[in-house]
Amino acid sequence: MKIGVLGDSHGYLERIDRAMEHLEKVDLIFHTGDLFHDGCYIQKQYGMKVVGVRGNCDDEIDGEDELALTMGKYKIFICHGHQYNVKYNLQRLYYKGKEVNADIVIFGHTHMPCITKMDEMFILNPGSVALPRGLSKRSCAIIDLDEEITIKHIEI
Repeated sequence: MKIGVLGDSHGYLERIDRAMEHLEKVDLIFHTGDLFHDGCYIQKQYGMKVVGVRGNCDDEIDGEDELALTMGKYKIFICHGHQYNVKYNLQRLYYKGKEVNADIVIFGHTHMPCITKMDEMFILNPGSVALPRGLSKRSCAIIDLDEEITIKHIEI
């Protein structure tokens, strides 16, 4: 199964469209929040199933703040990240991933891409499709769940 991951799109629909050029062959999209409604746009515009969480800019929107999902033999935890202070370090997020037995932890909020592996657990931030920070470029990611997990960042 191939999963497209994007987030921190902040309503920039043309940037989402640009990212979707790279994600057209995925089976599912994960959206890491900010803005939660952008996931609804993807679902409607591209006919893809979207699983998303609310971010710190999604205060007045109904939705989940975090999700723990099982996809085949893999457990995936998704959140925006602000509730785990990810701008400072990944320690709290790492421990949450361990708590829920996650194989992959996905977050956003920092607007900077990150793929790291800690104790066999992947921690992924796809970056921002709209407003990258630091020296990063606009980006998204693809997760390939097969016999092994493969994660690829894509600059857009």
